[in-house]
Amino acid sequence: MKIATIAAVVALFAAGSASASPVNLITNGNFETVASGYTFDSGFKVVNSGSSAITGWTVGASSIDLIRNAYNAINGYSVDLLGTPGPGFLSQNFSVVAGQTYSLTFDMARNSGGPAGQGVSVNFGGVAGDFYSTAAASNTLYSNTLSFTAATTGLATLSFASAAKAGTPFDNYSGAVIDNVSVMAAVPEPETYAMLLAGLGLMGFLRRRKAAK
Repeated sequence: MKIATIAAVVALFAAGSASASPVNLITNGNFETVASGYTFDSGFKVVNSGSSAITGWTVGASSIDLIRNAYNAINGYSVDLLGTPGPGFLSQNFSVVAGQTYSLTFDMARNSGGPAGQGVSVNFGGVAGDFYSTAAASNTLYSNTLSFTAATTGLATLSFASAAKAGTPFDNYSGAVIDNVSVMAAVPEPETYAMLLAGLGLMGFLRRRKAAK
């Protein structure tokens, strides 16, 4: 392929990337899509291990609670990771491409019926992190807190496991509340494309110089 053709392709790709909206790679990251029969008036619904009631997600350990308009739910349906009873575990696989960097964003609060120090242990493509609630039980946005670069093309796993800060026992019923989970692929900065085009230009110059000789 000629240098000019490659440069044109890169320029078109850069323009497309700049105009395209980021895509959340997590299915049902806001937990709003649930199986029929999971609407309720009592404020929560127990989802047991192995259930596929929450579209896109796999429930593990003991159980989680799907909550709405109660127990410090963040937005619409949220998940209290300490079910009835806990501990709880929630996971989902998503597609990755080798060499691409991915970042995680999620909201976390705590069930106001439980003590401070309830939290989650997150594993994001093999990168681990622990996040704990505060005494205020207020909602915190953890934006781009964890990131990783995929070594191979295929599937990676995001998981949330209920946890408690050192010295804080599990409440077993009222734990960390999570919502609005998002995984985004990092978009190269415009400077990256500029450097690539400059490199292609230099290659073209050297090729013409060699041909002239």
